[in-house]
Amino acid sequence: MRGVLEFLYCGLLTPCPGLEPIELIVLANRLCLPRLVALTEQHAVDELMQLAVKGVDIDGQVLAYLELAQFHNAKQLSAWCLHHICTNYNGICRKFPKDMKAMGPENQRHFEKQRWPPVWFLKEEDRYLRSQKEREREEEILRKQHTKRGWCFWRHPSSSPHVS
Repeated sequence: MRGVLEFLYCGLLTPCPGLEPIELIVLANRLCLPRLVALTEQHAVDELMQLAVKGVDIDGQVLAYLELAQFHNAKQLSAWCLHHICTNYNGICRKFPKDMKAMGPENQRHFEKQRWPPVWFLKEEDRYLRSQKEREREEEILRKQHTKRGWCFWRHPSSSPHVS
């Protein structure tokens, strides 16, 4: 509530240590304060980015923020969360498989369309790696066959005449 009062009187948002961005977004949305919602979204993204720079895993928090942000008209925060999830799709799916499957159908479609790496890339990479391994096996077989045969003009050093 302190954040709302400060915004109403000063037109600013000064984040205090105990501020929970999503709670302020919920309250600001209920009070029809879109500018406060936008300021709080920016604060939430800045906070998440600072944690990520420090090496903190923010994936769980991003998942928690996404649907709440969408429900409470925090469009910028939800867009950022979608972007983060899509660019870290494989890791997030491994860490939070149930949460990812529980996402709404619209979010699921967005993830499938925008995820990185895309499915076509993974298929191409798999095909490339398989063909590379196959080529390496073929080259190894050729190398083994080549070492068994000698060159027609090649002489072993032991069979060459000694000249004094």
